[in-house]
Amino acid sequence: MSDDGGQTARAFVEVRHLCKHFPVRGGFFSRVAAWVRAVDDVSFEIGRREVFALVGESGCGKTTVGRTLLRLLTPSAGEVFFDGQPVFSLDRKALRALRRRMQVIFQDPYSSLNPRMTVGTIIGEPLRVHGIARGAELDARVGELLERVGLSASYRRRYPHEFSGGQRQRIGIARALALGPDFIVCDEAISALDVSIQAQILNLLQDLQRDLGLAYLFITHDLNVVRHVADHVGVMYLGRLVETASAQELFREPLHPYTQALLAANPVPDPAVPMRAQVLGGEVPSPLAPPSGCHFHPRCSRALPHCCTDVPRMVPRGEQRRLTACHLYPES
Repeated sequence: MSDDGGQTARAFVEVRHLCKHFPVRGGFFSRVAAWVRAVDDVSFEIGRREVFALVGESGCGKTTVGRTLLRLLTPSAGEVFFDGQPVFSLDRKALRALRRRMQVIFQDPYSSLNPRMTVGTIIGEPLRVHGIARGAELDARVGELLERVGLSASYRRRYPHEFSGGQRQRIGIARALALGPDFIVCDEAISALDVSIQAQILNLLQDLQRDLGLAYLFITHDLNVVRHVADHVGVMYLGRLVETASAQELFREPLHPYTQALLAANPVPDPAVPMRAQVLGGEVPSPLAPPSGCHFHPRCSRALPHCCTDVPRMVPRGEQRRLTACHLYPES
Protein backbone atom coordinates (compact mmCIF):
# COMPACT_ATOMS: atom_id res chain seq x y z
CA MET A 1 0.00 0.00 0.00
CA SER A 2 1.15 3.51 -0.76
CA ASP A 3 0.13 6.92 0.49
CA ASP A 4 -0.38 10.00 -1.69
CA GLY A 5 3.27 10.95 -1.38
CA GLY A 6 4.39 7.75 -3.06
CA GLN A 7 5.95 6.28 0.10
CA THR A 8 5.00 2.91 1.49
CA ALA A 9 2.15 3.26 3.97
CA ARG A 10 2.06 1.17 7.12
CA ALA A 11 -0.59 -1.57 7.07
CA PHE A 12 -3.42 -1.36 9.58
CA VAL A 13 -2.49 -4.73 11.12
CA GLU A 14 1.01 -6.13 10.62
CA VAL A 15 2.01 -9.60 11.77
CA ARG A 16 5.77 -10.19 11.59
CA HIS A 17 7.41 -13.59 12.14
CA LEU A 18 4.79 -14.64 14.69
CA CYS A 19 5.51 -17.83 16.63
CA LYS A 20 3.54 -19.62 19.31
CA HIS A 21 4.95 -22.83 20.78
CA PHE A 22 3.19 -24.83 23.50
CA PRO A 23 5.23 -26.96 25.93
CA VAL A 24 4.43 -30.65 26.38
CA ARG A 25 5.34 -31.71 29.89
CA GLY A 26 5.96 -35.19 31.18
CA GLY A 27 7.70 -37.22 33.83
CA PHE A 28 7.64 -36.94 37.59
CA PHE A 29 8.80 -33.32 37.67
CA SER A 30 6.60 -32.25 34.71
CA ARG A 31 9.59 -31.11 32.75
CA VAL A 32 9.21 -29.89 29.18
CA ALA A 33 9.58 -32.97 27.00
CA ALA A 34 8.69 -31.40 23.65
CA TRP A 35 7.17 -28.34 21.99
CA VAL A 36 4.11 -28.06 19.79
CA ARG A 37 4.93 -25.48 17.12
CA ALA A 38 1.35 -24.32 16.61
CA VAL A 39 2.44 -21.13 14.81
CA ASP A 40 5.88 -21.04 13.24
CA ASP A 41 7.14 -17.80 11.65
CA VAL A 42 3.90 -16.37 10.23
CA SER A 43 3.83 -12.92 8.61
CA PHE A 44 1.03 -11.06 6.83
CA GLU A 45 -0.72 -7.69 6.82
CA ILE A 46 -4.30 -6.42 6.78
CA GLY A 47 -5.35 -3.07 5.37
CA ARG A 48 -8.04 -0.77 6.68
CA ARG A 49 -11.57 -1.92 5.81
CA GLU A 50 -10.09 -5.15 4.45
CA VAL A 51 -11.14 -8.76 4.97
CA PHE A 52 -8.13 -11.09 5.26
CA ALA A 53 -9.11 -14.77 5.36
CA LEU A 54 -6.88 -17.35 7.01
CA VAL A 55 -7.64 -20.86 5.73
CA GLY A 56 -6.32 -24.38 6.14
CA GLU A 57 -7.12 -27.78 7.61
CA SER A 58 -8.16 -28.16 11.25
CA GLY A 59 -5.14 -27.95 13.55
CA CYS A 60 -3.01 -25.87 11.20
CA GLY A 61 -2.77 -22.98 13.69
CA LYS A 62 -5.37 -20.51 12.35
CA THR A 63 -7.13 -19.91 15.66
CA THR A 64 -3.82 -19.68 17.53
CA VAL A 65 -2.73 -16.89 15.16
CA GLY A 66 -5.92 -14.94 15.87
CA ARG A 67 -5.74 -15.31 19.63
CA THR A 68 -2.03 -14.56 19.81
CA LEU A 69 -2.20 -11.37 17.77
CA LEU A 70 -4.93 -10.14 20.16
CA ARG A 71 -2.67 -11.05 23.09
CA LEU A 72 -5.17 -13.56 24.42
CA LEU A 73 -2.18 -15.92 24.20
CA THR A 74 1.41 -14.94 24.96
CA PRO A 75 3.57 -15.14 21.82
CA SER A 76 6.79 -17.15 21.74
CA ALA A 77 8.36 -14.76 19.23
CA GLY A 78 7.49 -12.17 16.63
CA GLU A 79 5.75 -8.81 16.53
CA VAL A 80 2.26 -7.48 15.83
CA PHE A 81 1.57 -3.83 15.03
CA PHE A 82 -1.95 -2.43 15.18
CA ASP A 83 -2.29 0.99 13.55
CA GLY A 84 1.43 1.49 14.20
CA GLN A 85 1.35 0.38 17.86
CA PRO A 86 3.45 -2.63 18.94
CA VAL A 87 0.80 -4.85 20.56
CA PHE A 88 3.18 -7.17 22.44
CA SER A 89 5.17 -4.43 24.17
CA LEU A 90 2.26 -2.30 25.42
CA ASP A 91 1.84 -1.92 29.17
CA ARG A 92 -1.42 -2.83 30.92
CA LYS A 93 -2.95 0.64 30.59
CA ALA A 94 -2.11 1.04 26.91
CA LEU A 95 -3.31 -2.48 26.12
CA ARG A 96 -6.63 -1.80 27.85
CA ALA A 97 -7.15 1.24 25.64
CA LEU A 98 -6.17 -0.72 22.54
CA ARG A 99 -8.64 -3.51 23.33
CA ARG A 100 -11.49 -1.08 22.60
CA ARG A 101 -10.37 -1.16 18.96
CA MET A 102 -9.68 -4.92 18.66
CA GLN A 103 -12.41 -7.46 19.31
CA VAL A 104 -13.19 -11.11 18.62
CA ILE A 105 -16.21 -13.20 17.64
CA PHE A 106 -15.81 -16.78 18.85
CA GLN A 107 -16.77 -19.99 17.08
CA ASP A 108 -19.23 -21.41 19.61
CA PRO A 109 -22.01 -18.88 20.27
CA TYR A 110 -23.15 -20.73 23.38
CA SER A 111 -19.95 -21.38 25.33
CA SER A 112 -18.77 -17.80 24.68
CA LEU A 113 -21.80 -16.37 26.54
CA ASN A 114 -22.18 -16.59 30.33
CA PRO A 115 -25.40 -18.58 30.94
CA ARG A 116 -25.96 -16.82 34.29
CA MET A 117 -26.01 -13.33 32.79
CA THR A 118 -28.81 -11.71 30.85
CA VAL A 119 -28.17 -10.60 27.29
CA GLY A 120 -28.26 -6.98 28.40
CA THR A 121 -25.57 -7.63 31.02
CA ILE A 122 -23.40 -9.54 28.54
CA ILE A 123 -23.49 -6.82 25.88
CA GLY A 124 -23.26 -3.99 28.40
CA GLU A 125 -20.30 -5.41 30.33
CA PRO A 126 -17.61 -3.96 28.00
CA LEU A 127 -19.29 -0.55 28.25
CA ARG A 128 -19.26 -0.70 32.06
CA VAL A 129 -15.69 -2.02 32.30
CA HIS A 130 -14.37 0.81 30.11
CA GLY A 131 -16.53 3.42 31.81
CA ILE A 132 -18.32 4.41 28.61
CA ALA A 133 -21.96 4.23 29.72
CA ARG A 134 -24.08 3.51 32.79
CA GLY A 135 -27.70 3.54 33.83
CA ALA A 136 -30.25 4.62 31.25
CA GLU A 137 -27.55 5.47 28.73
CA LEU A 138 -26.14 1.94 29.00
CA ASP A 139 -29.61 0.43 28.62
CA ALA A 140 -30.28 2.50 25.51
CA ARG A 141 -26.93 1.59 23.99
CA VAL A 142 -27.55 -2.13 24.55
CA GLY A 143 -30.93 -1.80 22.83
CA GLU A 144 -29.30 -0.08 19.85
CA LEU A 145 -26.68 -2.82 19.54
CA LEU A 146 -29.33 -5.56 19.62
CA GLU A 147 -31.32 -3.86 16.90
CA ARG A 148 -28.14 -3.30 14.89
CA VAL A 149 -27.61 -7.09 14.70
CA GLY A 150 -31.25 -7.84 13.88
CA LEU A 151 -32.68 -8.60 17.33
CA SER A 152 -35.33 -6.84 19.38
CA ALA A 153 -34.21 -4.45 22.11
CA SER A 154 -36.64 -6.23 24.46
CA TYR A 155 -34.39 -9.33 24.38
CA ARG A 156 -31.97 -7.66 26.78
CA ARG A 157 -33.73 -9.26 29.77
CA ARG A 158 -33.48 -12.82 28.45
CA TYR A 159 -30.76 -15.42 29.03
CA PRO A 160 -28.58 -17.14 26.39
CA HIS A 161 -30.38 -20.51 26.67
CA GLU A 162 -33.58 -18.86 25.43
CA PHE A 163 -32.11 -18.21 21.98
CA SER A 164 -31.26 -20.27 18.92
CA GLY A 165 -27.67 -20.70 17.76
CA GLY A 166 -27.96 -17.97 15.14
CA GLN A 167 -29.48 -15.55 17.64
CA ARG A 168 -26.72 -16.29 20.15
CA GLN A 169 -24.12 -15.54 17.52
CA ARG A 170 -25.85 -12.22 16.83
CA ILE A 171 -25.56 -11.49 20.56
CA GLY A 172 -21.83 -12.29 20.38
CA ILE A 173 -21.50 -9.91 17.44
CA ALA A 174 -23.34 -7.17 19.35
CA ARG A 175 -20.93 -7.61 22.26
CA ALA A 176 -17.96 -7.34 19.89
CA LEU A 177 -19.40 -4.10 18.46
CA ALA A 178 -20.11 -2.53 21.85
CA LEU A 179 -16.83 -0.59 22.10
CA GLY A 180 -16.82 0.58 18.49
CA PRO A 181 -13.82 -1.45 17.27
CA ASP A 182 -11.90 -0.98 14.03
CA PHE A 183 -10.73 -4.59 13.76
CA ILE A 184 -12.48 -7.88 14.57
CA VAL A 185 -11.11 -11.43 14.54
CA CYS A 186 -13.91 -13.72 13.31
CA ASP A 187 -12.79 -17.12 14.58
CA GLU A 188 -14.87 -19.66 12.61
CA ALA A 189 -17.81 -17.35 13.36
CA ILE A 190 -20.32 -19.28 11.23
CA SER A 191 -19.02 -22.86 11.23
CA ALA A 192 -21.17 -23.97 14.20
CA LEU A 193 -24.41 -22.78 12.59
CA ASP A 194 -26.89 -24.36 10.19
CA VAL A 195 -26.25 -23.57 6.54
CA SER A 196 -29.30 -21.31 6.16
CA ILE A 197 -28.30 -19.37 9.29
CA GLN A 198 -24.69 -19.14 8.11
CA ALA A 199 -25.81 -17.07 5.13
CA GLN A 200 -27.72 -14.67 7.37
CA ILE A 201 -24.79 -14.15 9.75
CA LEU A 202 -22.38 -13.79 6.84
CA ASN A 203 -24.57 -11.09 5.29
CA LEU A 204 -24.78 -9.33 8.66
CA LEU A 205 -20.97 -9.34 9.01
CA GLN A 206 -20.60 -7.95 5.51
CA ASP A 207 -23.15 -5.21 6.16
CA LEU A 208 -21.39 -4.23 9.39
CA GLN A 209 -18.01 -4.21 7.66
CA ARG A 210 -19.33 -1.90 4.96
CA ASP A 211 -21.32 0.41 7.24
CA LEU A 212 -18.79 0.70 10.08
CA GLY A 213 -15.57 0.49 8.06
CA LEU A 214 -14.31 -2.60 9.90
CA ALA A 215 -11.30 -4.74 9.08
CA TYR A 216 -11.68 -8.49 9.64
CA LEU A 217 -9.32 -11.39 10.15
CA PHE A 218 -11.70 -14.10 8.95
CA ILE A 219 -10.57 -17.53 10.17
CA THR A 220 -12.35 -20.35 8.37
CA HIS A 221 -11.95 -23.68 6.57
CA ASP A 222 -14.84 -22.99 4.16
CA LEU A 223 -13.38 -21.91 0.84
CA ASN A 224 -16.80 -21.01 -0.58
CA VAL A 225 -17.17 -18.46 2.19
CA VAL A 226 -13.66 -17.14 1.51
CA ARG A 227 -14.47 -16.64 -2.16
CA HIS A 228 -17.55 -14.66 -1.14
CA VAL A 229 -16.16 -12.35 1.54
CA ALA A 230 -12.36 -12.05 1.42
CA ASP A 231 -10.16 -9.41 -0.18
CA HIS A 232 -6.93 -11.31 0.53
CA VAL A 233 -6.26 -14.89 1.63
CA GLY A 234 -3.51 -16.63 3.58
CA VAL A 235 -3.21 -20.44 3.35
CA MET A 236 -1.71 -22.23 6.36
CA TYR A 237 -0.27 -25.71 6.69
CA LEU A 238 1.09 -27.13 9.95
CA GLY A 239 1.78 -23.76 11.57
CA ARG A 240 3.23 -22.01 8.52
CA LEU A 241 1.85 -19.83 5.77
CA VAL A 242 2.43 -21.42 2.37
CA GLU A 243 0.71 -18.83 0.16
CA THR A 244 -0.91 -15.40 0.32
CA ALA A 245 -2.69 -13.60 -2.50
CA SER A 246 -5.77 -11.60 -3.37
CA ALA A 247 -8.86 -13.81 -3.25
CA GLN A 248 -9.44 -13.30 -6.96
CA GLU A 249 -5.89 -14.32 -7.89
CA LEU A 250 -5.78 -17.27 -5.50
CA PHE A 251 -8.96 -18.85 -6.85
CA ARG A 252 -7.98 -18.11 -10.44
CA GLU A 253 -4.48 -19.53 -10.24
CA PRO A 254 -3.34 -21.23 -7.03
CA LEU A 255 0.42 -21.78 -7.02
CA HIS A 256 1.31 -23.92 -4.01
CA PRO A 257 0.49 -27.64 -4.35
CA TYR A 258 -1.33 -27.56 -1.01
CA THR A 259 -3.51 -24.64 -2.10
CA GLN A 260 -4.24 -26.46 -5.35
CA ALA A 261 -5.30 -29.57 -3.42
CA LEU A 262 -7.57 -27.56 -1.12
CA LEU A 263 -9.33 -25.90 -4.03
CA ALA A 264 -9.63 -29.17 -5.95
CA ALA A 265 -11.32 -30.80 -2.96
CA ASN A 266 -13.73 -27.90 -2.45
CA PRO A 267 -17.28 -28.99 -3.40
CA VAL A 268 -19.00 -26.98 -6.12
CA PRO A 269 -22.77 -26.47 -5.52
CA ASP A 270 -23.68 -27.43 -9.09
CA PRO A 271 -24.54 -31.04 -10.06
CA ALA A 272 -23.58 -30.30 -13.67
CA VAL A 273 -19.96 -29.60 -12.67
CA PRO A 274 -17.92 -32.82 -12.33
CA MET A 275 -15.99 -33.40 -9.12
CA ARG A 276 -12.27 -32.76 -9.46
CA ALA A 277 -11.18 -33.95 -6.03
CA GLN A 278 -7.44 -34.33 -5.56
CA VAL A 279 -6.76 -36.78 -2.74
CA LEU A 280 -3.64 -35.96 -0.75
CA GLY A 281 -1.41 -38.91 0.05
CA GLY A 282 -0.28 -39.75 3.56
CA GLU A 283 -1.53 -38.26 6.80
CA VAL A 284 -1.18 -34.83 8.37
CA PRO A 285 2.11 -34.90 10.33
CA SER A 286 2.15 -34.25 14.05
CA PRO A 287 3.04 -30.69 15.08
CA LEU A 288 5.16 -32.31 17.82
CA ALA A 289 7.51 -33.65 15.15
CA PRO A 290 6.92 -31.76 11.90
CA PRO A 291 8.83 -32.87 8.79
CA SER A 292 12.12 -31.18 8.02
CA GLY A 293 12.38 -28.74 5.14
CA CYS A 294 8.99 -28.01 3.63
CA HIS A 295 6.35 -29.39 6.02
CA PHE A 296 4.19 -30.42 3.07
CA HIS A 297 6.79 -32.46 1.20
CA PRO A 298 5.76 -35.95 2.51
CA ARG A 299 2.30 -35.46 0.95
CA CYS A 300 3.31 -33.53 -2.16
CA SER A 301 3.32 -35.39 -5.48
CA ARG A 302 5.60 -32.72 -6.99
CA ALA A 303 8.24 -32.63 -4.24
CA LEU A 304 11.84 -32.00 -5.30
CA PRO A 305 14.87 -33.66 -3.66
CA HIS A 306 15.76 -30.59 -1.59
CA CYS A 307 12.17 -30.07 -0.36
CA CYS A 308 12.92 -32.47 2.52
CA THR A 309 15.93 -30.48 3.73
CA ASP A 310 15.48 -26.80 2.80
CA VAL A 311 12.75 -24.63 4.28
CA PRO A 312 11.18 -22.57 1.47
CA ARG A 313 10.88 -18.83 2.09
CA MET A 314 7.78 -16.78 1.35
CA VAL A 315 8.81 -14.77 -1.70
CA PRO A 316 6.88 -12.49 -4.11
CA ARG A 317 5.25 -14.10 -7.12
CA GLY A 318 4.03 -11.32 -9.39
CA GLU A 319 1.31 -9.10 -7.99
CA GLN A 320 1.66 -7.06 -4.80
CA ARG A 321 1.21 -9.17 -1.64
CA ARG A 322 1.26 -12.44 -3.60
CA LEU A 323 3.75 -14.69 -1.81
CA THR A 324 4.39 -18.40 -2.06
CA ALA A 325 6.70 -20.68 -0.08
CA CYS A 326 7.52 -23.45 -2.55
CA HIS A 327 10.72 -24.73 -4.18
CA LEU A 328 8.80 -25.30 -7.43
CA TYR A 329 9.07 -21.57 -8.01
CA PRO A 330 12.77 -20.59 -7.70
CA GLU A 331 13.58 -17.21 -6.24
CA SER A 332 14.43 -14.70 -8.95
